[in-house]
Amino acid sequence: MNKITSSNQYFFNFQRDLNASLDNFYFSKKNEILKNELDLFINDTDAQNLFISGDKGQGKTFLLNCTLNHKNFSDKKCLYIDIENINDNVNVFNEIDSFSVICIDNIHCSTKDIEVELFNLVNKAFASNIKLLISSQLHISQLDLFPDLLSRIKQMNCFSIEQISDDEVDDVIDFMNLKLKLFFSKELIEDISKIVRRDISSIKELFVELEQFLYSEKKKPSKRTIMGFLKKRTNQ
Repeated sequence: MNKITSSNQYFFNFQRDLNASLDNFYFSKKNEILKNELDLFINDTDAQNLFISGDKGQGKTFLLNCTLNHKNFSDKKCLYIDIENINDNVNVFNEIDSFSVICIDNIHCSTKDIEVELFNLVNKAFASNIKLLISSQLHISQLDLFPDLLSRIKQMNCFSIEQISDDEVDDVIDFMNLKLKLFFSKELIEDISKIVRRDISSIKELFVELEQFLYSEKKKPSKRTIMGFLKKRTNQ
């Protein structure tokens, strides 16, 4: 188990992002309810446990990391488990009673070998004051899990991350633009929106690459520079 210096955070396995913040996640109008539920989960000691589903690229892993990084949990012992990379290692479920917050990512990737262990974990969380946040690419109605485990998950507050609509793409790009302080013009934002994939992760990945490109090349974010980068990226 890996302990993160300067915090009480333990994680399995490879998707822990210690810099993730809810301030950097774009919540569309359809996802405002989810935002409110996450606020309750973080700020209300009596809030229900949460199950979040959504297609790949919608930001589930990022939201789990944002939650664990919140200042309200800075003095809490937290556990992050990425089921996709756990390789049936049931040892990670030992000593969970000592944790205050547990995030289980990609539960749809679980195998029969660990589902009983997962059930025991979830059961202990329900019977104690452990906060539990679970994510899945599959909707709750599509999950094929150990029946008792599935029954427990269905008792949680279940929400889906809705995809951004076409008329929100410009807003997402402008959101990233402001966060990274790139100062793109409205015209350039509209040009980018015509070629970018319609999911949060793809847009975020594009802007991270773009920021790195501008920094490494020491270029100003002119329309010519940006469109040249995007054309080259598309052709790769």
